[in-house]
Amino acid sequence: MPDLPFMPLDARFADVLGLIDTLANEFKGQADIFMIAKEMESDIDDLMPALNAAVYLGFVEVKGGDIKITDIGKDFLNAKISDRKKILRQKLLNLEPFHTAYSLGLRKPFTIEDLIEELNKAGYVEAREPGIAHLLEILLAEWGVFAGILKKRGDEYIALP
Repeated sequence: MPDLPFMPLDARFADVLGLIDTLANEFKGQADIFMIAKEMESDIDDLMPALNAAVYLGFVEVKGGDIKITDIGKDFLNAKISDRKKILRQKLLNLEPFHTAYSLGLRKPFTIEDLIEELNKAGYVEAREPGIAHLLEILLAEWGVFAGILKKRGDEYIALP
């Protein structure tokens, strides 16, 4: 049984940022999911990956249908870009596929296929999703590279200590 939560494969950084920004600035930090979706002119289904990612990152919590921004979420929202990267780096290393990618990248340069193999060995069913290579490529580039966990060189990634 896998140990760490898996970042939603379709979670995008801009959507998570938009969600916590809307929550903080339009709703004073707490609102019903339907109200947030309406404000963001989004469908609930389209909002779910960002919401799940925000929960995994500790930026929001869900209680009885309401979403509430956490202190960490407020800190992240108000931080300079360099501090956002530090916060994100710390959080992502406790989520898959970033934890495995980082561990792999500390040992040697790796490809997406190497990462998929490692995630499969660890029992993550997400690694068997259709189009997983493409989805992981986007996740690693958008989140991992931005947070300074990984660097991409050609088709390979390396971990940044």
